[in-house]
Amino acid sequence: MPEWAILERSLIALMNTSEDLLLEHYLMPNGEIFWPDIEGFAGYGGVDNAFEGFHRWPLFYLLGGDDRFLELAQRQYDVLVAQFSRYKKSGSQLPAGRDTMLVQEYLPDFDWMHAGEAAMYFYYLNLANPTNEKNKERSIRFASFLTNEDPTIPAYNYDPEHKVFKTLAMGSNGPAYHRFGGPHSYGTWMDSYGLAFYDVPGVVTMMDLKDPEKARRFGEVYSARLRDCDTVTNMLSTSMVMNAYLHTGQEKYKQWVLDYVDGWRERYAANDGIMPDNAGPNGIVGETMDGKWYGGHYGWAFPHGFHFIGDAMVVGGENQRLLTGDPGRLQWVREQVEMLLTHSIEDEQGRRLVPQKYTDPGAVIEFGGSDTEPMTRPDRVTTFPNFTRKQQIDGWYEFQTLNPMHMTHVYADSLDPNDLELTKEIRDKTNNNWDHVDRSGVHGKDYSGRHHAYLNFLEGGYPNYPAEALLHSIAQVYGRLSNLRDELEVGEKGWGYRPGSDKAYEELAEVTRQVNAMKEKQWSESVTHSYFQTYMIGRSTITTEALIHLTMGGPMPIYNGGLLKVSIRHFDADRKRPGLPPDVSALVRGISEQGIELTLANLHPIESRTVIVQAGAFGEHRFSTASYTDDHGNATTTELNDEHVEFELGPGTVFEVTLGMERFCRQPSYQLPWDR
Repeated sequence: MPEWAILERSLIALMNTSEDLLLEHYLMPNGEIFWPDIEGFAGYGGVDNAFEGFHRWPLFYLLGGDDRFLELAQRQYDVLVAQFSRYKKSGSQLPAGRDTMLVQEYLPDFDWMHAGEAAMYFYYLNLANPTNEKNKERSIRFASFLTNEDPTIPAYNYDPEHKVFKTLAMGSNGPAYHRFGGPHSYGTWMDSYGLAFYDVPGVVTMMDLKDPEKARRFGEVYSARLRDCDTVTNMLSTSMVMNAYLHTGQEKYKQWVLDYVDGWRERYAANDGIMPDNAGPNGIVGETMDGKWYGGHYGWAFPHGFHFIGDAMVVGGENQRLLTGDPGRLQWVREQVEMLLTHSIEDEQGRRLVPQKYTDPGAVIEFGGSDTEPMTRPDRVTTFPNFTRKQQIDGWYEFQTLNPMHMTHVYADSLDPNDLELTKEIRDKTNNNWDHVDRSGVHGKDYSGRHHAYLNFLEGGYPNYPAEALLHSIAQVYGRLSNLRDELEVGEKGWGYRPGSDKAYEELAEVTRQVNAMKEKQWSESVTHSYFQTYMIGRSTITTEALIHLTMGGPMPIYNGGLLKVSIRHFDADRKRPGLPPDVSALVRGISEQGIELTLANLHPIESRTVIVQAGAFGEHRFSTASYTDDHGNATTTELNDEHVEFELGPGTVFEVTLGMERFCRQPSYQLPWDR
């Protein structure tokens, strides 16, 4: 039996019980988040974070996790919806029924960078059990907030004529205009990101926003530019409408996704090879930004630059690819990477450093950094500790090695060797993450980052990747468990965004006292603050990247709202549920335009197992043939011409098959194999 097959089942078995510590000590018995009895308390992070941390449960079930993970995932989603639908938003001027943290079970006023993070949980839940009528109704209702079909919404969010949302944030309460018009005051979270605009007189760094008059002036500019302005990262919303389409197959959802993404394609085509990050009420780039293509919310200047622009371009492109089957829908992502590379520099270590952000050339850009940060200037304008002044080149700044995640998605879509070569070109030459897996290469909220190693495996250059990735995943689980035990026993946690005032610290002390009265293990103030900032993000022990790579043949979904984009998906034929059957391991050994090479193994010594393999996460591909060696040692090819193929695996069997595949030739759907 191959080592990878044993390790794959070991990882699944380990994670089937590893969340028990979290269930016992981080949630109320009914699944609710611990919550203090303090009027107006809203936590220290957005309500999106409360949902975000649970997305791994339905995803793990989809991969073959225990039945209870579907039950837990559904229970938890329903509980969180009910809990946060009760809590009032502090200082809300909205009428009763629209003044809660969730309205109509949905985020009332969020941008789609954050809404996309929360929505992953819901997408995976629908994929895991599309027969749940309550979730299907929610899917249609949530989409209606975006497509102007909800009759109860105070104002529509979308302008179909100009293919723009009316403002940067929206939801079940309509356009979130209430977020504008006031001062833009300093918060400790700003230290890491800088300012949204660098041309407001008297405001040099975010610390100037501690001055009420400067905060007022900055707020005026902020509101004038962003109140009536769509942002490119709102393309992440297309997955929510795709979710309704996957349930219903209705043309109106398909057309909405195509139209909205095409609006951004038109703006991109007219902007000299750079994706603009903003569009005004008439769909015009720079309409509210004094003609500038930069300055949009979660755009080129603030807070993360290309990262989330790239996410949105991948998600919009992948959703169009699913709907049309047309190749090249992700080409614009490659073009943006190539554009950024023209502005890159090479440091003394031979690393290719690529700018992540752009703002007004000659701006004074000074915020949090480190002594080892590249491309900084010595002529600081403040004395704030741990700040650095960023060096610009033609307006570009914040130079670093480029995350390969976006190009990994481009290559997974195109399978073009040129895209693979570009992905190799951007790797960090000082950090061997091409034929080696270690902690430094895996990071982020979804515990992922093995992109280069995975692509090297597919190309044949890293044959030990399956075993080493699985061993590393097992170590990740034990590491998370150790962190949880330390948090529970030692009681301390590193601070994220610290409270910003003495009053905030006093509230934190009271929150800690009340929460500790509800539970056995006592938390320090730092743990309490972390809990209400990130909830289960970083606490869940479930890690899925290696299992997606190996069993499904595809990259991790884009974290901020991407759908599952893989070669195949598995179903247990006997139990009629998604995921690998018990004792079965799977390895997608190779992927090409012609099909995939797949190995299936049944580790049970006595019993047979039957697995259904589906072409694509949503049946968007079709199997043409199955080529294998039969029981008599003869090479055999069987015609399939179906999106599913069923294999019966005898006890202790290792079965290798090459599946011919026509890619993106079918309309995607949540429909289960036994319901087609």
